[in-house]
Amino acid sequence: MAHGALTDRIYRLMVEAVTGYAICMLDVNGIVLNWSPGAQIAKGYEAQEILGQNFEVFYLESERERLIPQLNLKHALERGRFSEEGWRVRKDGSQFWAHVVIDAMRDEAGDHIGFTKVTCDISAQREVAHSLAYQAGHDALTGLSNRTYFLDQLDAETAQLIYGGRLAVHYVDLDRFKPVNDSFGHAVGDDVLRIVAARLRAVVSPGSLVARLGGDEFAVLQLDMPRSEDTARLAERIVHSLSEPIAVRNAVVVVGASVGVAHAPSHGCEAHTLLRNADLALYRAKENGRGRFEIYDESMNAQALSRGVMELKLRQAMALFDFELYYQPVVEADSLATVGYEALLRWKDQTGKYISPAEFVPLAETLGLMPELGAWVLRRACHDAALWPDDLTVSVNVSTTQLRDRSFVDVVLSALEASRLAPHRLELEVTETAVLSDPDLAGDILGSLRGLGVGIALDDFGTGFSSLRMVKELPLTRIKIDRSFVSGVNETSASAAVIRSVLSLCEGYGLTATAEGVETSEELAVLRQHGCRHVQGFLLGRPQPDAYWRRARADHQQSA
Repeated sequence: MAHGALTDRIYRLMVEAVTGYAICMLDVNGIVLNWSPGAQIAKGYEAQEILGQNFEVFYLESERERLIPQLNLKHALERGRFSEEGWRVRKDGSQFWAHVVIDAMRDEAGDHIGFTKVTCDISAQREVAHSLAYQAGHDALTGLSNRTYFLDQLDAETAQLIYGGRLAVHYVDLDRFKPVNDSFGHAVGDDVLRIVAARLRAVVSPGSLVARLGGDEFAVLQLDMPRSEDTARLAERIVHSLSEPIAVRNAVVVVGASVGVAHAPSHGCEAHTLLRNADLALYRAKENGRGRFEIYDESMNAQALSRGVMELKLRQAMALFDFELYYQPVVEADSLATVGYEALLRWKDQTGKYISPAEFVPLAETLGLMPELGAWVLRRACHDAALWPDDLTVSVNVSTTQLRDRSFVDVVLSALEASRLAPHRLELEVTETAVLSDPDLAGDILGSLRGLGVGIALDDFGTGFSSLRMVKELPLTRIKIDRSFVSGVNETSASAAVIRSVLSLCEGYGLTATAEGVETSEELAVLRQHGCRHVQGFLLGRPQPDAYWRRARADHQQSA
């Protein structure tokens, strides 16, 4: 057998053995000269059906129209080899994604004599790659885009703003999601997040991108926005949709949402700037009561800077617990004898300026510092009270965060044991707002604390919508009448009627009443007349450090 014939024979045997690839030989015009068994399997044509045909039969019509086969051969001729990926078609019309390599062949004289073409079906690999890419860019729980994909798309869209157009970023945060997880478990919480995702998809316009940024935070990229009013309408739809009750498994929950909005280009032309500004607007929405939306304005930058400075100072103070407790006396209305003190947190920064609790306590809540700070207040108050006469009580305010944590019962028990303060001498004050964040959990925690012998007071009574229900359902020992009803009260005022009703309510439920904010003798006289047992306010004593009251008690004993 001649050397050339032997080579051809070996080549055919090799081609026939490689069944995973479609291998064919083409002449200089793209006519099929040889056809491997792998090609028959991959493309469905018998050899006799395809030999002599132009190889463009394997391409989709759209690609034929764009002369891709000729271009492929041209590139292979110029470079010696050409490779590409694209859709190919089988005899039965089905399509597959192929990786194709075309090599130009030349004879010994260097003349072009044809091509070899190797095609591999990589549809499965492509599907896996697409699946991995989808997983990398999407949230597994909700199916929404994830933070990475959202930021990539936002980057791409803001880059196009140089050609005109507008867009908006809506930063969405659920208002009451943590209590859902705490009360019903993470399985219900996951279902709630899926429903939230579906509602967000339903309210946005086609073409807008919805993403879950993490936890209970979501974002919407609103494109092709002709007017600012459109962003407000979408934000309003989001707030309304997420405020509706969610029926999940055997529970009905209401999570609600706050939304911050930033427009481009008016509020920034870069992705990180827009997201930051939308976040600032979200913070403002939460500050203003939650369940609402706010649109970014420049004043939020100054507020954010101020908040950042205060946050740094607060964290520094937390590192050393550089705080003070002041105590305001609670007195018996008739005798004016002191029956206890309310512990009030004070913070003086490094410049010597006292920061209002109305400023730093909400920030501590937002930063997640209240459990640690609240535990310190409780330990310190119990320690101080343990050194007082046994007939004096101490009242400590409880934050919303503390009432969401079942371990708070252990925190209280630890403070009592460390100080050796009798449980009945400690009273915990809760607000209606704190209880309403998760009424069932708060009720369980307060019930356990009452079981220890600790007193429970409902603060700011009369300022909320569910005060009467609270009295009925919570294990209370005291009601504190809000100062708004005490201020300026006289016998003929409407506030006097409210006070009479509250005192009657306390009598019916066996509770003690304390009136807050007593500042004049006339106010005290009205409260005495209607039988209010305990009073508190500047008329009777301003908040002072413990050392001040110790000296006052010592002076009183000496004078007696």
